[in-house]
Amino acid sequence: VLKWFKALLESFRRAFKIDMLREVARQYPFIFLCADAFYYLSRYLHVLMIFWSFLAGAVTFYCSLSPDYLVPSVFFSVKTKDKSELFPHGHSCAVCGKNKCKRHRPALLMENYQPWLGLKVHSKVDASIGEVLELVLENFVYPWYRDITDDEACVDELRQTFRFFASVMVRRAQKVDVPSVVTGKMMKAAMKHIEIIAKANEKVKNPEALQQAALEEYGADLHFALRSRQDELHYLRTLTDMLFPYIMPPKATECRSLALLIREVMTGSVFLPTMDFVADPDTVNHMVLIFIDDTPPEQATEPPSSLVPFLQKYADSRNRKHSVLKLDLKTIRKQQDLLFHFMSFLKQEGAVHVLQFCLTVEEFNDKILHPELSDSEMQHLHREVQKLYETYCLEESIDKISFDPFIIEEIHNRRIFKSVPGKLMKEKGQNLEPFLQSFFISCDSPKPRPSRPEVTIPSPTAKLYNDLYKNNADQPDSTNRKYKQNFFMEVMEMEGVYDYMMYVGRVVFRIPDWVHHMMCGGRILFKRTLEAYMEHYLQSKLDKILQEHRLISLITLLRDAVFCETNEERSPEDKRRRAKQTFQEMMGYLPDMVVKCMGEENQYEGVQLLFSGIQQPLLNKQMTYVLLDIAIQELFPELRMVDLTPTH
Repeated sequence: VLKWFKALLESFRRAFKIDMLREVARQYPFIFLCADAFYYLSRYLHVLMIFWSFLAGAVTFYCSLSPDYLVPSVFFSVKTKDKSELFPHGHSCAVCGKNKCKRHRPALLMENYQPWLGLKVHSKVDASIGEVLELVLENFVYPWYRDITDDEACVDELRQTFRFFASVMVRRAQKVDVPSVVTGKMMKAAMKHIEIIAKANEKVKNPEALQQAALEEYGADLHFALRSRQDELHYLRTLTDMLFPYIMPPKATECRSLALLIREVMTGSVFLPTMDFVADPDTVNHMVLIFIDDTPPEQATEPPSSLVPFLQKYADSRNRKHSVLKLDLKTIRKQQDLLFHFMSFLKQEGAVHVLQFCLTVEEFNDKILHPELSDSEMQHLHREVQKLYETYCLEESIDKISFDPFIIEEIHNRRIFKSVPGKLMKEKGQNLEPFLQSFFISCDSPKPRPSRPEVTIPSPTAKLYNDLYKNNADQPDSTNRKYKQNFFMEVMEMEGVYDYMMYVGRVVFRIPDWVHHMMCGGRILFKRTLEAYMEHYLQSKLDKILQEHRLISLITLLRDAVFCETNEERSPEDKRRRAKQTFQEMMGYLPDMVVKCMGEENQYEGVQLLFSGIQQPLLNKQMTYVLLDIAIQELFPELRMVDLTPTH
């Protein structure tokens, strides 16, 4: 038997070439190891699949129990705006135009003097904004200013200030991620507002008592501006004072009379009536109807108008009289003492070369305008142009000055004799103007005067007390009073549209438990996707609103609400008709499937609660000011750590 077994092994070796395979395995052990592993893997694959399936199920089950884990969005990738720089091209120096200039004073930034540079809008939009700003002057400045003088110099200065303010606001608004702010901070504030209304609604039996109950429920969280109309005006004044360093030209706030005039005109005559208009229940109903309207928006009937520099036409000087107190460069050149002081001032500013450029240009213009020039003189002028370009236009030049690109191109191509002389004369004035203004201001330092009570300029259109808002909440000074604190959420902190939707469904519409549990389960899978969709949806809505014809319509609506006194006020019957339409549209807004899940009775009660909440003018005013605070802190991040509540 042993011999027979040895013979069998020998026959196997010869048949399968075992010796050869063993030799190959010695030389290539890794290949044979992989082959062996593949053999066992294929043989026991079903066992491994069972193990990994069990492990994956366990991990999934653990994640489903963890509310912190969320499946990423699978449809939309929302790009947030970069907020690191207010100006997309960085901070440019007013002298040389370079970003992060180290030679000249940091205060000499282009955006500190001309924030409208490079800012263009459609001409019709520009005209509409200019019309609103002109109405501010016509209604609140000219009625008393024309009794004093017909000189337009002061009003021209106001127009420049308004242009500066509007340009800064547009620049800062472009850097705000509006959909993210709306779905984040603003919607969270709205959820707290709904919570307050829901709690107040449980304590009252009729809608007429809802507003007072909600104001009491707010307690210490009630906005300062809601205490009384005087406090509301005081809050707007304080807010305007805080914004002045950011929205007014440099050194403009040092002129107390100008700052006080602008503050009183804007707060009492523009901001206060605007807040009243926005918080009016009739206006809120109109905005709700616009939001839930499914009909396609009206299309533009005309092609887009051309792009123009922002408010340039509005800010053009209307003054035809030249003040005897104003000094120009030619006058300074003729008087050696003025020239000496001006050069000393430019040395402090690090901008003496700007004056050198202006003097060189004037000398060059005197030569080039000579009627007869010889060839040698022409060649000499060409060399002077080359020197001008190398000294003041090249990027690497230490004396570089910021010019319009057209000017640099003309000088570089030596087309100096046709178009550049006039351009240079205008350009040199623009570059020197900020220094002339600063020089004149620095020459006369006002002496401190004893404090006087500030004068309030009453608004001819906005009444401090009216039938709709009366005296707001009519609360006395509540500094020492103790209030019951309201909490936003006691169980878990909500964050994002999906959580807010669950909260409204549970608190307002009282959805059944099984629906709430299904929404909790779907939160892991759908939260990120839904919130990405909402931001995408809001951005598309915003893009449509900012179309030229719709933007003009919004500006016209605000203009008529604030300035047009001759317009007839909407009758109570018209307001009731709009309110009834708003309620009907809100009832029909939810899909039928959602209504079946929550029940028709819960739908009616939930819509009735939300509708009753927006019919209360003071509650609308509370929400308006909360949203205003959020918007201000987004537009001006510098104020995020500042308490906006004024002190008496």
